[in-house]
Amino acid sequence: MTREQFLSQYTGEWSPSDGHWFGLDFGWRGQEYRFQTDSMYHPANTVLPDGREARFGVYKKEGSAYALIGEYATPQEALAQCRIQGMPLGDILEDESTELLGQD
Repeated sequence: MTREQFLSQYTGEWSPSDGHWFGLDFGWRGQEYRFQTDSMYHPANTVLPDGREARFGVYKKEGSAYALIGEYATPQEALAQCRIQGMPLGDILEDESTELLGQD
């Protein structure tokens, strides 16, 4: 998946019927992860230190639950700033070895 494809699915009005999604499950280097719109476990989104609302989170699957890796105000920030095993999320999603497991 290219960055442009990813961003087109997670920006604007969210409606799966219009090609927009709330979450993306993916596997990379033997581990499952999830990119999630809004908080996965809390009724309200986190307010980031700069005062903006965290609208996107990246999680690592641990058993039947997910552990938060990081929260971001925009999907662009998640792609650039989230690091998994030292690699930016944007590079991971473009990596040919990354398996897209599902979207909802």
